[in-house]
Amino acid sequence: MALSKKEKILICSLLLLPIVIIFDVILRDLRFHYLDYYTRFILVILVFFTLRTIKVSLAPLMIGILVGAIGAGMLALYQKYHLNLHDIQGYVMQINFGNISILLGVMSLAGLFMVNSVGYKKSFYIITLLAFIMGITGSLLSGTRGGWIAIPFFIGLFIMFSPLSKAYKIIGSIILILALILVYYSNDYIQSRVDSVYKNTQAYYNSNSDESVTSTGRRLVEWKAGWLMFIEHPIFGIGSGEYKQALKEKIDAGEVRKIDLVGHAHNEALQIMVITGIIGLFAYLSLYAGAAYFFYTSLVKSHNTRVKYLSFLGVMIVGDFFIFGLTNYSFGHNMMVLFFAVMVAVLAGMVSRIENQSVEA
Repeated sequence: MALSKKEKILICSLLLLPIVIIFDVILRDLRFHYLDYYTRFILVILVFFTLRTIKVSLAPLMIGILVGAIGAGMLALYQKYHLNLHDIQGYVMQINFGNISILLGVMSLAGLFMVNSVGYKKSFYIITLLAFIMGITGSLLSGTRGGWIAIPFFIGLFIMFSPLSKAYKIIGSIILILALILVYYSNDYIQSRVDSVYKNTQAYYNSNSDESVTSTGRRLVEWKAGWLMFIEHPIFGIGSGEYKQALKEKIDAGEVRKIDLVGHAHNEALQIMVITGIIGLFAYLSLYAGAAYFFYTSLVKSHNTRVKYLSFLGVMIVGDFFIFGLTNYSFGHNMMVLFFAVMVAVLAGMVSRIENQSVEA
């Protein structure tokens, strides 16, 4: 069956950013490993076309999400209370573990779309809520504050699109907010992680000393340096892999405070702007916009429960990853690139398959 408008937009959005990076590497004679992560967006197009043409059960996907969320929470609890570790990271990068944990948790809750399609409704409710709680637990124990920024987005998305009645939506949102407040006031670690954002930001602006640069302050320095780099090279950027050296030059010139050198700006959009300029930023925003358009269109127009469930997951993943990228360079980590690219391709392929079946029928 011919590709629809939204399918063409999705494919173009997946291709554009990798193409920009390819030209950046070739024209600047850079090392090809800078292409590595971004080629995933091209490769998963094959996954999309495969799932678009074959019938696939939703059960493995739903079970995988639930098991993933529960597993993340259990691993976090194991590291916290059995191994007595301070940094809960699930044997991967701490930020990525926390972000994926909270995402799997809320993806589990999205299973409520399918509650009328399963045989054991009470058991499904219990497992879904358990997976949600465990996913949130993994995030909280990791102390990954960047993922917590997405919580208002989660709540808004569920209020707007979840299949629950209006009363249940309001009650559920109130319970979640009260639970988060309770966690904040009852857990010194969580409270210190949240409060430190304000305190560290205040310390950064109230002092010119390099010693005042905390984890929050380092990001402010990296963002300032990245913005200065972008202003100097606004069209094509400075090139992939050049941020660290450019940061050193900014520090040596006294334009920003002294911090440990890092390879990226801890902000995805800014990092893309720095290395590939306005052209790269357009491609980056197109990636998110194209994927969001595909899933949002299906979510609001379709009356098919399976399509709504898959599209809801798609909108959630796209929105969450964009938010994660505000404080981290997610696409600079293989685990995060694979999760985003594969999930977008899988969900979109399954949506297209179901919608095409409806048209043919």
